[in-house]
Amino acid sequence: MKIKWQTSDTNLKSPEPTGSDEKNLEVDNIQVGHNFAEMYIRFGENVVIMPPASIKKLTQDLEKLVEDFESQHGKIKAPPKKKQESSAHKVVKALYKTRKISSKLVSINTKRRKHLPLKDD
Repeated sequence: MKIKWQTSDTNLKSPEPTGSDEKNLEVDNIQVGHNFAEMYIRFGENVVIMPPASIKKLTQDLEKLVEDFESQHGKIKAPPKKKQESSAHKVVKALYKTRKISSKLVSINTKRRKHLPLKDD
């Protein structure tokens, strides 16, 4: 995998394939992480490892390019966030759908029960 990174020219043209050393890269997931000395970007099976200073420069360049794109083409919409429902809310919804409770149910006590000590006979 070849990575070309240019920051001086903002009107980049897509590079043309140079020969047989080019591979088609099919990426099903992207993972970004770090350890104590380096940061990595994992594209499927391939990994790009960079020192922290290079990653910092990459993020600054990406932020600038995104701002330029948004100024020309309009704001990029963020993907909608999934709501995290509490388990109590999920239970109430499930019970309401099965018609085991009515809409008059106002709240559920979600406090844990205090366990009484076992009786010794």
